[in-house]
Amino acid sequence: MTAISDIPALRHADPATLRQLVRSSRPVRFPAGTVLRRAGEPSPFLLLLTGTVVSRHVTAAGGEVWPARWTGPAIVDKPALLVDTVPATELLAVEAGTARLLPRADFRLLLDREEGVRAHVLRHLARDALAGRDRLATTTTQPAPVRVAAFLLATGDAGWRGSQEELARVLGLSRVTVNRALRRLALAGAVRAGRRGVVVTDPRRLADLARAG
Repeated sequence: MTAISDIPALRHADPATLRQLVRSSRPVRFPAGTVLRRAGEPSPFLLLLTGTVVSRHVTAAGGEVWPARWTGPAIVDKPALLVDTVPATELLAVEAGTARLLPRADFRLLLDREEGVRAHVLRHLARDALAGRDRLATTTTQPAPVRVAAFLLATGDAGWRGSQEELARVLGLSRVTVNRALRRLALAGAVRAGRRGVVVTDPRRLADLARAG
């Protein structure tokens, strides 16, 4: 059974602090398709134990873009927990999961008290900010196959777990465009695409393709 101590940011927290987090939080379960936060609502503090949650933006035309994605164990949407502005995106469970719901004030207090947790969160916020800049540059300057290759390269050995439709939402592309890009990468021997995801079969070849633009 997954515990909050399995969340990377909390692995080195003081045991007494972890016990307090359990006491001050409440367990929640949710099926796939549950909207955990609607656009324009304050962000709940989710210590995600199992399942996958995405940040979802619905376009005027009814399309979807997923700017961020978390698979438990993880802390969901850290930036939204540190500011008082209301997020413009939804939080959607794309896989059934479990979590503990913690008041935002307790999270901020945790950062004040636990240097290790604070350092981990700041390090990952910085990493995500740099990754976001890279994605923006790639989105505006590179063709779809290069964008898909760069994204898959960043996943490392894990590859992509999910459908091509979901991958398209993460990248802000159409499913047809992603399908064509994956076919091209597969023909080059860099990946193997299936119904349940994409496996990187040749990282070096994929890296060459990611730089091809």
